[in-house]
Amino acid sequence: MGTLKNILASLQDEISYEDEIEVYADSVKQALELASKEFRTDISKLDYEVIQKGTSGFFGIGRQPYRVLVRKVTTQESDDVTLLEKKLQGVPVEDLVLEKREKDADGSFVIRVLRSGIWLTVNPAKGRGREVSFNDVTSRLYAMQINNADIKKVEKEVRKPSGKPVKIGDWIPRPEWDGTMSIEITDDEMKAYIHFVAPRYAGRHMDFEDVVSALRANGVVVGIKEEEIKQYLEKMDYTKPLLAAEGDPPRHGKDAYIDYKVRIDKSTIKFEEDKETKRVDFKDLDLLENVVVGQILAVKVPPEEGIPGRTVTNRVLPARSGKDVQIRHGKGTILSEDGMVLTAEINGQVVYQNGKISVEPVLYIKGDVNLEQGNVIFLGSVIVGGNVQDGFKVKAAGNIEIKGVVQKADVVEAEGDIIIRGGIVGRGEARIESTGGSIYTKFIQDAYVVAEKDVIVAEGILHSFVDAGGKVLCNGKRAKIVGGRIRAGEEVNARFIGADASTKTEIRVGINPKVHQQMVEMDQLKRQIDEELEKIKKDVTTLTIQKNNAGGKLPPDREELLVKLKAQQQKLVTRQTEIAMELDELKAYLSLLEQKGKICAEKTLFPGVEIYIKDKKYDVKDPYNYIRITLEGDNWKFGEYEPPTLLDEQARIMPGRRSISRRR
Repeated sequence: MGTLKNILASLQDEISYEDEIEVYADSVKQALELASKEFRTDISKLDYEVIQKGTSGFFGIGRQPYRVLVRKVTTQESDDVTLLEKKLQGVPVEDLVLEKREKDADGSFVIRVLRSGIWLTVNPAKGRGREVSFNDVTSRLYAMQINNADIKKVEKEVRKPSGKPVKIGDWIPRPEWDGTMSIEITDDEMKAYIHFVAPRYAGRHMDFEDVVSALRANGVVVGIKEEEIKQYLEKMDYTKPLLAAEGDPPRHGKDAYIDYKVRIDKSTIKFEEDKETKRVDFKDLDLLENVVVGQILAVKVPPEEGIPGRTVTNRVLPARSGKDVQIRHGKGTILSEDGMVLTAEINGQVVYQNGKISVEPVLYIKGDVNLEQGNVIFLGSVIVGGNVQDGFKVKAAGNIEIKGVVQKADVVEAEGDIIIRGGIVGRGEARIESTGGSIYTKFIQDAYVVAEKDVIVAEGILHSFVDAGGKVLCNGKRAKIVGGRIRAGEEVNARFIGADASTKTEIRVGINPKVHQQMVEMDQLKRQIDEELEKIKKDVTTLTIQKNNAGGKLPPDREELLVKLKAQQQKLVTRQTEIAMELDELKAYLSLLEQKGKICAEKTLFPGVEIYIKDKKYDVKDPYNYIRITLEGDNWKFGEYEPPTLLDEQARIMPGRRSISRRR
């Protein structure tokens, strides 16, 4: 019935009251039902005001009934009745009123009783709308039990309505009929609400001074919304509480931060394609950030002081000042005395790891890494102008950039990023690993590739083992993943996954590959221990039977063997228990992981692909096009393909693509 009350209140300028009664009931609904019987009318033609809320008491003891003033209302014209019916059906009031008032609008009037007197406002009709009549106003005055109105002023205002308040009489105090209000202050003292109960008959409405005085009497002295209070009282719509005051929340100071003047985020790397040859041009990638002596690397922006707030009761709310931060720097850099500016001490390559920025010297190798050059192990960054031939090593504490091809190399390992412009032809033995960054390359074939962050490939991944803590992206024009095993913590995204021949391809996401590999190795170790324990158990059983059959004695060598086997058995049992506990911990960790991980194929996901998200498996038996696969709870979800986040942030990053956009 609250909705009915709101709707009727919105029509107060178009409704007149015929009669009213006070009803005592257990609820507002029951009161309206009783009143409808008394008036012999439908509930929709009733308005009400709750004079006193009821209480249920304790097991009925102390119960208080609701005291409800119910009025019977009638509309001025039949079209007003239709408007009311539409509003009761849920049609927005604003739309209906606008529809009605576009051409014609009936006149309306309001009678307000204030301390300063009795005021009448008559609004003229518009178009062919019905004007307010003298009888309309006098009937309302009669219903409100106002007997001291100046009838001549009423008649004059009705005859020529001004739309402005006109005083038609003096206020006669009737406290029992006056409107009331109660003030509610929220627990945090940040807001003060006023709940109004409308006056009865010729009772007085609250005025601005009443409201402000009541607020101050309740300790509300800050943030009083004077204009909002005046507008609320002018409308006389008491169906919603009034937000009369609002405190000022504290404004916490911003934390200090480091403004890096060199690029430390490699996610902005762009793969560009030659327009004529349609081939990827890796010469302009600019993945290495080279600096010169004296170049500014970073500037610290200091923290800000906080500004205290105040509650509506004038209680001070302390504000937190911003946290300070220091520029962390390593070798090859100079920090100013005030700790605000970091500059390069040497010419070299910027390396950003674990929040620390350093400048490393760069080792340039003009040709191949071969017998003439030998293995390369360097504490800075390495740039190889040629290929890395079979069986050689390249290790760097910074980044590695190889402009040629990595063949069946023993290992290519860096703590930073690895860029291989020509691609990887591993022939089943090459191992490329970035322990702290990402790997960028043209293609991967028959190789083992591991990256702490992402693996980004321009053309394809064929029959390889690829692990990435973040994403594996393969989105060139001919980009595909065929065969092997791909594991990524967050996402695997390619144009094609699998092949027409149903080539077995394993794709795993949703768990860090290192954790998954640890579980695999623990399972293998557990099986080995189980097999060894079973063998030792048989040997111990055999020797024990022989000892029992020999009267409890064995030859010294056999006795010594039995003692060793039992000791070894006990160690293996202990280790078996430890492994089981470690596996349980890893599985518990897996269950607590955030539900994430997705596999996306822009063109086709072929049958024969095995998909794993966390510990759930899905065998692809039918081809899927433009597909995204995720896991929600234990349910597989199939949706529309999503371009990689990196591609969404940077248009045309990956090679072989004319445009990067979602299909419609």
